[in-house]
Amino acid sequence: PATARVGGPLVGVISGDNLATELARLDPKTLRPLPGGRLKLAGSWPMLAVAPNRSTAVLGSEAGDLTVIDLVRLRQLGAVKTDLPGAAIFGWGWVGRSRLLLINTSQPAATEVLAVDVSARRLVRRQRFNGVVQGYVRLPRGLALLVTPANEIGRARLVLSDADAGLRTVTLAEINAGFKQFDDTDGSGPRMEQAVPGIAADPTGRRIYVVPGDGGPVAEAEVASLQVTYHRLGRPQSPLQRLARWWAPPAEAKIISGPSRTALWLGDGQLAVAGYDGSAKGQHLEIPSGLELIDTASWTSRQVDRHSSSAMPAAGRLLAFGTAFGTGRDGANQGYGLTLYGPGDRQPVHRFGAKQVTWVQTNANLAYVQLVDANLGDVAGYAVLDLRSGRVLHEGTGDLPQLLVPDPA
Repeated sequence: PATARVGGPLVGVISGDNLATELARLDPKTLRPLPGGRLKLAGSWPMLAVAPNRSTAVLGSEAGDLTVIDLVRLRQLGAVKTDLPGAAIFGWGWVGRSRLLLINTSQPAATEVLAVDVSARRLVRRQRFNGVVQGYVRLPRGLALLVTPANEIGRARLVLSDADAGLRTVTLAEINAGFKQFDDTDGSGPRMEQAVPGIAADPTGRRIYVVPGDGGPVAEAEVASLQVTYHRLGRPQSPLQRLARWWAPPAEAKIISGPSRTALWLGDGQLAVAGYDGSAKGQHLEIPSGLELIDTASWTSRQVDRHSSSAMPAAGRLLAFGTAFGTGRDGANQGYGLTLYGPGDRQPVHRFGAKQVTWVQTNANLAYVQLVDANLGDVAGYAVLDLRSGRVLHEGTGDLPQLLVPDPA
C-alpha cells in the first residue's frame, strides 16, 4: 500500500504542561515536537485507531465515549456514545473511509462487535456472541475473529464480521485454543495454561489461516463458503527460494506449558509465524519460539531464526525481534535486538545487540524502536531506524511517543 513520505506530517501523543496528554506534530527523523498548535486531551486514552488515509483518528476513553480527531488540523470533530471503556477494546478494523469495527471484550465470557459510522458520529449496530476472542485479522470488508470458550482450552471458532457487524461462524474442528486458570491447590501459586494460535489472511480477504503452536495442522478457511481445510506441515528437502542462505537450524525442544503465536501474510504464498512458549510452573518463563516461514503451496515450513517472538512488515522488509523473559541469571531477561529480513534473499541486518526491543512503530521507511537494557532492566531510550539502509538515524532518551499512524498492513 502507498505510504506517506518520510518528511510528511507525523502526529504523536506526548506529555504537555502539568503532565497533560497532548497531540503534537513530530519531526519524523527525531520524534522531537515541532512548533505549532497542539491538541490537549483530558483523561486517559487507551485506544487509538487511525484511518488508513491518516486524516482521522478515533480515540476511546475510560468514560465509554469515542472521540473523532481531525489529524490534519488537530481538532476534535465530535463524539460517539458507546458506553464502552477504551481499555475493553481488543482491536479494530476500518472498512472504507468512515466505517470502523470495534471488538469489545468487557464481558468475561462473551465478545461484542460494534459498527461505527465515523463520519456521521453514530453507532450503527452491535452484535454479541458467546466466547472469548484470542486474535483477529482485518479483511477488506470486515474482520475475522479467533474465538475460544471462556476459561477453557477447547475447540476454536472463526467468527466473521461484515461492515455492518453481521456475523458468520465456523468451528475449527482440529484447532484447540484458549486460556485455563488453575487454582493454588498445591501451594505453588495460581497458574494459567494457554494455547493461542496465530491468525492471518491473504490481502484479497479470500482465505484465512490459523497456525497453532503445538505442532498441529494449519487451518485454511475460505471466507465466501466458510469451508475449512487442514494441512500438516512437512520439512522440505531443499530450501525455499527466499532467505535460504540465512536460515538457522531449529532450536532444541523444550517442555512448555503453553504456546502463543502470531501469523503474517508475506506474499508469494508464504506465512511468517512467531511467538513464544511460556511456563507458569514456579518461576514464569517466556521463551521465544523463533521466526518460521510456511510455504502454503507445498505446506512445508522452515525456521529462520531461534530468538524472535514478534514480527511485523514494513517498507518491503520483515522486522523480527524477541526477548526471553526470566531465563537469565537470577531470573533476568535476555534481549536479542532486532533483525531486518529482505527484500528477496538480501542478507539480514541485525541491530541493537542484546538489548530488549519492547515496542516498534513504523512510518513509511522509518522504524521507531523502544529499547531496554537487558542487564539493568531500565529503559535505554529509543532509536529511529532507516528501513532501506538499516542505519540508525537518531537515538533518543526516555519513552517512545505513541504515534498516530495506521497499523502495519
